[in-house]
Amino acid sequence: MDQIEQAVMYALGPQVDPNLKAQANAYCEQVKNSEDGWQLCIQLFMKEPKALPEARFFSLQVVENTLRNSLDSAAVEYIQRTMMEYLRREFVDNTNAGSEESFIRNKTAQSLTILFTHVYPTIWPSFFKDMMAVAKTPSGTPSHEKAADFFLRLCISIDEEIARMDIPRTREEVVRNTNIKDAMRLGDIQLLASFWFELLQEFRSTNPSIAQLALKNIGSYIAWMDISLVVNDQVMNVLYELLADTNLRIPACECLADVISKGMLPMDKLNMLQMLNITNMLTRLDLSDPEFVEYVARLINALGTELCKIYAETSLPAEGKTTAWSMIEQVTPYLLQFLANEFDDTSSAVFPFVNDMLYIYKRQKKQQQSLSQGQHEFLVSLLNVITVKLRYDDETEWDADEDEPEEEALFFEMRKNLRIFAEHIAMINEDLYVRYIHSFVMDTFNKYKNGTELNWRDVELCLYVLYCYGEALSKASMIFVNPDDTLSPLGDLVAEMVSSNISAYPHPSTALQYFENISRYYQYFEQRPALLPQALASFVDTRGLHHPVKQIRTRCWYLFQRFVKNLRPKMGNYIENVLSSIGDLLTIQAEPVVETNTMDGMPIPAASTFDSQLYLFETVGLLISLEGIDPMKQTEYLQIVLEPLVKGIQSSMAQSYSPEDELFLLQLHHYIMAIGSVAKGFPTLVKSAESVQEPWAAVFVQATEIILSALQNFNQISLIRDAVRYTFARLITCLGSEVLPYLPNLINGLLTECQVTELVDFLPFIGLVAHKYKPMIEPIIDELLLPLVKRVFDFLNTTPSGTDEAVLLLDLRKAYLNFILSLFNSSVESVFVSKRNLEHLPTILQTFVHFAKDNSDPTTQKMSFGVFLKMVNAWTMPVDNTNNQQPVPGFDQFVYNELLPITFTVPMSAAFNLADGQSILVFGEMTTIQKALYLKQGNNFIEYMNNVFFPSIQCPPETAERYCQAVRQYDSRAFKKYFQSFISEAKS
Repeated sequence: MDQIEQAVMYALGPQVDPNLKAQANAYCEQVKNSEDGWQLCIQLFMKEPKALPEARFFSLQVVENTLRNSLDSAAVEYIQRTMMEYLRREFVDNTNAGSEESFIRNKTAQSLTILFTHVYPTIWPSFFKDMMAVAKTPSGTPSHEKAADFFLRLCISIDEEIARMDIPRTREEVVRNTNIKDAMRLGDIQLLASFWFELLQEFRSTNPSIAQLALKNIGSYIAWMDISLVVNDQVMNVLYELLADTNLRIPACECLADVISKGMLPMDKLNMLQMLNITNMLTRLDLSDPEFVEYVARLINALGTELCKIYAETSLPAEGKTTAWSMIEQVTPYLLQFLANEFDDTSSAVFPFVNDMLYIYKRQKKQQQSLSQGQHEFLVSLLNVITVKLRYDDETEWDADEDEPEEEALFFEMRKNLRIFAEHIAMINEDLYVRYIHSFVMDTFNKYKNGTELNWRDVELCLYVLYCYGEALSKASMIFVNPDDTLSPLGDLVAEMVSSNISAYPHPSTALQYFENISRYYQYFEQRPALLPQALASFVDTRGLHHPVKQIRTRCWYLFQRFVKNLRPKMGNYIENVLSSIGDLLTIQAEPVVETNTMDGMPIPAASTFDSQLYLFETVGLLISLEGIDPMKQTEYLQIVLEPLVKGIQSSMAQSYSPEDELFLLQLHHYIMAIGSVAKGFPTLVKSAESVQEPWAAVFVQATEIILSALQNFNQISLIRDAVRYTFARLITCLGSEVLPYLPNLINGLLTECQVTELVDFLPFIGLVAHKYKPMIEPIIDELLLPLVKRVFDFLNTTPSGTDEAVLLLDLRKAYLNFILSLFNSSVESVFVSKRNLEHLPTILQTFVHFAKDNSDPTTQKMSFGVFLKMVNAWTMPVDNTNNQQPVPGFDQFVYNELLPITFTVPMSAAFNLADGQSILVFGEMTTIQKALYLKQGNNFIEYMNNVFFPSIQCPPETAERYCQAVRQYDSRAFKKYFQSFISEAKS
């Protein structure tokens, strides 16, 4: 025993030598797994004087492990006798209140619970009577406090083991627990309920913590015991009395909520709730303590949700429905009272009740039943409470730096839930919602216009509610001007928001919400452009784009881009003013990268000022490229914007560069990215292959040449490669074929040093270019194909160093196959068989064969067969050859010697699962290839299959004949079904 105690202390000791600690851990495991280890441990647990608490805890762990895994009747009897001896010694004879550590008491209760599940009711039917006997004393004297406390904790532990619904159970455990509960209901549960009540009465004044445990037991067991054991005059009167006891009112409240939530037949539950008359009792409660109020709110929530559940029950008779609704109407004033509470925990406690109420109203609307006057008044009251609750608390300060992000996150979560409730009200009765919100928002605007001093929280709330207004309405209701050309309620509010000049209210939260609204309701200005100058003025001055608070300023840069993009046709008259107003914001100043963390703790670069600044450059592009502007004026504007960026790049290239100078590279990166964002604002050419005739194109072409020079100088820097790739992707869409001469240098510059992640992004870019500029891109792709394929396989032939790298290489496989497919889809597949590339075609084909045979990745497997199908359709020589198709040397031989056989061997593989959804897609590609070969080569294909292929795999002649008949006669779908049976038969 002493060895065990010593080993436990060495195993847990922080300063112990690692070798000694390892030996101690090994010894403890040996004790735990040995046949007689539990006996040594129970002796160690019981020995006097007591062993160290950690050693005693370990002893109980070993005993518990034994109880869970291996039992014989002698062992059970010994453990049972020893545990009873311990209980009497520790909780009856020992009067020292602090003699046993709480974690030992809890572990003992847990061990006894495991013992209980094995011995009750068969081996130890008197378990509960014996436990109660430990706590009880001769009649008339107080119970043993320590024993009573332990007994109640043991009962809670037993309930958690046999009745908790949120713990996963095996089927055997479910059956065992059901049998135990059935046995307890035969008599012991009545004894327990009576004893809990006695302990509650005895200790409610002298030791409230024991009384709390008694209440917790009643609340826990009520879910599966006879309701009459609790819902009777004796118990309920005491529960109601305890609601006035400051020490016990919260557990009493929880207990009542548990009673209310017990599963019962609807009418039985309704009758019980009528008898309890909770709402009458609430009028007598002292609700001055915020914590208690929260628990009363939870009680009301339980009552309300149960009543709603009963009311929604389709089998409920009419009189029951009337009674349930009458009771709901008695509870709703408390619902509104608690929802409006200043403490958010109290408000959110009744959210489920609110949700259930709105569900009833929505169902009523679906059944085309009109609202009663009382229901209408409730909805108005509820909407009012929700709207007021959306307001920032008086104690809360709006903080752009988010000193208390958790508190703010909780508030936003609260707002989100309240918004959903408001949206439900709008669905139930849109007219009611519109009238209320219009009145509420307009009232604040009028106060502001009249010079009333307003709290920033009220102004922010007004603007926020206006934003939510548009979210709550259906698309059909999102109108700003009525058919008779008058303003709709929404149009009226937007007009008032702009004309009231509320954007000038001196608080940052107001500015932010104002511009969110302006951007959200841009359609108003399409129909009423008279207020557009005022809206633009507020955007470009210190209220918006130039706001002193960085968070607001940068958010406005994004919102302004959205606003301008959506209102592009209306912006013609304001270009010069807007461009001159934002010119100072286009100065680029690189900042050191700051890291933040993702939700799972991974470090990532935080959003920088420049990330937001890119929206301004795109806005500039949107404005300059507007239709109807004189092309020379456009050229002038573009030169003004791009000249500092181009000069910045040239200046950077002229400087000596140190790899440690992070800001130097960031500055160069930003210049290049900014040019790309300006180009992004220009419209995409309808026909990409055309060249741009406008004079402004020359400005972009000059910038393109400078960017290529920068790439040439800094192509070893991934940051610069990323920026160049981004910018060229944008220049291509607006310049068309003007960019083509620069593509070879661009692609070579990007390929030389690129990494796997870049290549995964780069391949789709080349595919996009091929699609846009077919067929004139063909010579360029022809030149670049081999270097590109070589670069891909430089990476694919490496062994991944970990999971992340393996995933990246898998992504590269997919990107490569998609790229090949895109060349076929763009009709430039001739690059594979050009003079330059033809000799390398067999090597390229082998890469697809390798992927096609890999059953571990059905996605790339399917794509590989998809590539082969494209090749078969493009290059296999047809029998008649009426189109004078030129043969691809060696391709037909490859098809018959390598491709056709794997369409049989792959599905025949044990690793290929025909029942798997993804594998079926792969299978479909293989059967389509076979069918395509027959359609191309007809009887030549049939003769090859009959005379060469099938004999080579020892296929019976009759099976071969059936196959040939199927491929000749069936359509693709029927042939796939046939070939599936062919493979299944062969595999069996």
